[in-house]
Amino acid sequence: MEEGRLADTPGVEMPGLIPQNEDLMHVLNVLSSGGYGVWIVGGAVRDSILGKTPAEYDICTDATPDQVIESFEQTIPTGEQYGTITVKSGKSMFEVTTLRTETGYGDGRRPDVVNWGTSLRVDLSRRDFTMNSMAYDFARGLLHDPFGGKSDLSSGRLCAVGDAHQRLSEDGLRIMRAYRFMDRQEKGVWYPDKQLSSALIDNRAMLTLVSIERVWNELSQIIIGRNADVVLSRMNEDGILSLIIGYPLSVDLFELVAKLPDDLEARIALLLSNLNSNEVEDILRRLKASKKVITRSNKLHFLIHNTPGKHDLRIYRNELGDEVSTHINLRETIGEDTSLIVKSLQYPTEISCLIDGDWLMEKTGLSPGIKLGRLKDWLFRIQIERGYTDISQIETALCTIAWTYGEPKDWPRPKWP
Repeated sequence: MEEGRLADTPGVEMPGLIPQNEDLMHVLNVLSSGGYGVWIVGGAVRDSILGKTPAEYDICTDATPDQVIESFEQTIPTGEQYGTITVKSGKSMFEVTTLRTETGYGDGRRPDVVNWGTSLRVDLSRRDFTMNSMAYDFARGLLHDPFGGKSDLSSGRLCAVGDAHQRLSEDGLRIMRAYRFMDRQEKGVWYPDKQLSSALIDNRAMLTLVSIERVWNELSQIIIGRNADVVLSRMNEDGILSLIIGYPLSVDLFELVAKLPDDLEARIALLLSNLNSNEVEDILRRLKASKKVITRSNKLHFLIHNTPGKHDLRIYRNELGDEVSTHINLRETIGEDTSLIVKSLQYPTEISCLIDGDWLMEKTGLSPGIKLGRLKDWLFRIQIERGYTDISQIETALCTIAWTYGEPKDWPRPKWP
């Protein structure tokens, strides 16, 4: 593979740090063959040092965006104003970003002025944390680490590049990223150093300048982390969580969160279990969580505080299906009895109604409408409750219920609760 321009910051030989990847090597080789400097940066370098296979690769180069576009057949100008071009190589997509300098962060998120640069060291100096400010020269097998990121990785330290207050003031989202990076999953928790710890508290108001969607994206990843209990407790102590949630949370719940599987909605339901359903709805809508997350979180929030009666087990089981196991996990986590819920697992789920509207119209003389639909629901409930498997049993049940009287809206339905 051809070598590109040498970086302006010393490198340490670490051949083979980044695993072989044909699509990646093609992009690197095209740029280096054009006489440009090209390096793998950020998370891919960090993960490789930690012994993980990178999920994606970000590339930086001293080629300008126009020069990157000219060098490849298939490109997408995903962030051209900030120097980022997405390059398609084989079946893979790579973000290639021009080395740059930045000034002014009027919106607390993006630079006001971006200038293309040629210095790798300067480019790395504007990044958030030392663990993310390393670059790798694939052709030469050199690791460029001017800010001690590798040492911090080895020591489990979370440190900003340069002045922590300045780094966070440039981009409020870095506050959320700092807490997310604290959770190193099976490797435990990496705590911010003293300067970064202070900056996280002093700059927390910067979060109000960040789009709520980006805040939610980071928070949701924190919630499902292996050490979410520790990280959320720290966020609460630092005043970050109350700023985002807008309601006081019970500190006793933080240590329970990590006892649940990494199920986002279940953990949300538990975290917010001291709030009422309207407050839960308000929080999730304000955070612009997806409809799916909101609906399931609300459902599980209800289940934390409610269990079926002994006569409702068949209906409950059919209504909840596989969610019964989640209900058991939630109730066990808060130390509540689950014997009735467990008992419901013996009953079938995904039951189909034995009759249809045509059959019921023939037997009753009813016309299509609300009364017919509600009678069918009533009979379906009876089918589930009694475990009926034959249509003749439904016909017998039809003869025993007072469906010719009363208001259809008051008739039982195959729902729980």
